Amino acid sequence: MATDKPHLNLVIIGHVDHGKSTLVGRLLLDTGQIEEHIIRKYSEEAATKGKESFALAWVMDKLKEERERGVTIDVAHKRFDTDKYYFTIIDAPGHRDFVKNMITGTSQADAAVLVVAAPEGVMAQTKEHAWLARTLGVNQLIVAINKMDATKPEYDQKRFEEVKTEVSKLIAGIGYKDVPIIPVSAWVGDNVVERKKLSWAEGPTLIEALNNLKVPPKPTDKPLRWPIQDVYSITGVGTVPVG
Repeated sequence: MATDKPHLNLVIIGHVDHGKSTLVGRLLLDTGQIEEHIIRKYSEEAATKGKESFALAWVMDKLKEERERGVTIDVAHKRFDTDKYYFTIIDAPGHRDFVKNMITGTSQADAAVLVVAAPEGVMAQTKEHAWLARTLGVNQLIVAINKMDATKPEYDQKRFEEVKTEVSKLIAGIGYKDVPIIPVSAWVGDNVVERKKLSWAEGPTLIEALNNLKVPPKPTDKPLRWPIQDVYSITGVGTVPVG
């Protein structure tokens, strides 16, 4: 992979169980950046735990507790390349108990993908994560309306439009403008890299929207600042900030 491409930090945010980690796994699989035999291995392991649908999520969810509970707990990072950019994907936890970890990940980001499950629509952490991203200076946003395969009927355009309207009001109130809102199915792999049953969808696929992002200017002339996640007092060492 080329290393001379522009770099962007991309955080994946949204409510718990809306498919954030699965979406990252799908991006990596469909662009050939993770091998299919690894996903098959994860599928077999997940099936033994009764969590067959979590195979793609296990690309990012490595902790034993994450796999047992079926939720992301800690921030995970993964390299991801398009033909235009070299991304560091930051997979943030969606559960409200781990919002501190979400803040740590989002504070590193140049852009965000807000994942909203079509069957449920906007939920508590959808709102919280969108507000936090804006507060933390993430000015570029893409919205992925996920789980379109789980609407009734499947791939229901009417349901997409309902959720799109709901999300549009939320992000406009926060201050985001010109945000692409994209219907996807991370589990099936529709409109992420290639468009299949979502033939009615207008606008870019998710990967096309990622390529439309811009590299923000870096304040390299400013004093050094970094977010602190925790501070430890270690005997014989002293105070150790972690961030």
